[in-house]
Amino acid sequence: MPATPTTKQSLRICHLADVHLGYRRYNRISKAGINQRELDVNVAFQEAISRIVSLAPDATIIAGDLFHSVRPSNAVVTFCFRQLRRLAKETGAPVILVGGNHETPKRADTGSVLQLFSEIDNVLVADAAQETFAFKEKGLSVTCLPHAALAGQGLRALRADDRFPHNILVVHGQVNEKWVSDFGGAEVELKALSPHEWDYIALGHVHMHRAVGLNAAYSGSLEHTSANIWGESSELKGFLEVSLPSAKRVFHPLTSPREVIVLPAIDASGMEPQALTGEIVERGQSVPGGIDGKIIRLSIQNVSRETYRNLDHKELRALRAQALNLTLDITFSAATPDLQQLHQPGRGVLKDQLVEFSRSWEIPGVSQEEVAKVLTDYLAKAEAKHEAS
Repeated sequence: MPATPTTKQSLRICHLADVHLGYRRYNRISKAGINQRELDVNVAFQEAISRIVSLAPDATIIAGDLFHSVRPSNAVVTFCFRQLRRLAKETGAPVILVGGNHETPKRADTGSVLQLFSEIDNVLVADAAQETFAFKEKGLSVTCLPHAALAGQGLRALRADDRFPHNILVVHGQVNEKWVSDFGGAEVELKALSPHEWDYIALGHVHMHRAVGLNAAYSGSLEHTSANIWGESSELKGFLEVSLPSAKRVFHPLTSPREVIVLPAIDASGMEPQALTGEIVERGQSVPGGIDGKIIRLSIQNVSRETYRNLDHKELRALRAQALNLTLDITFSAATPDLQQLHQPGRGVLKDQLVEFSRSWEIPGVSQEEVAKVLTDYLAKAEAKHEAS
């Protein structure tokens, strides 16, 4: 039976996105025996669910990338199932899940893990195609554009349903936002989404909370999980509470995300090893509250190779051990040595740099140690080939 137009009663919607459950980075293991960053994301999601339950919204929208990969672990799926079941049960309101690029399989026959959650009462899933969910008793219609709908099928004509007082569009894609938090998202112009048709457009994919239009916004991610966490180090993480029909938004920052800090860079021109070591330690000690458990980056520019070789690496390792991760980005003052220079004293400098470089890389299912081994093995082969010539 067609929905009957009703008076525009006010509604409140909670909008979150880019949870990235199953995200892993660095090699610290928690007391629970899992990667510490994976646990951090779980904690942030659990906090968000608890906060949303306390707000008692009329609906909750998760605008894509609930998971960090197509095949999350059994433990992550179980944790997510319990949290979503709690959310749907305790709010008594619908939960709408939209597929993002991270959880969308490249092969259609692979299937999406999101469909599992449609088995929970009041949880609705749009993972493969444009779908519209109608909630007559709330006077609400929600049209969903998952990543697969944008990337594979292209946009169909987008129109709100005039039979409902409130119409929301949910999109996972790169919409009119120059900042790239993540790769692999479908690009779309805001005007192609017919923004005048909707009371609100809930966006996912960009990890920073940003308004894209008067009635369109990214909620941002719940933790620092983007491709460039350093560029977002000062950004608060959380979710949006949206009032309809006004589309007035309130951002709710979370307290759980781990602190990410970019320290002021050091110009090491002319500095002796002892002085530079002291400066690095001093920068670390200058962090309010200390560096314990934090994620920190320090750029050191114009370092001579002689200085780098003679740094007090034992003291630097002790400093690193305090933080969850301390990345030292070293820029040498001289050009990278050729293979002949690798035979001279200090040839291990390049190897050290490759190991350092590998700590900033994340490849799903591959540890930083494995990345370092591949890089250093290639270096060893190059050295052996040169020696044989």
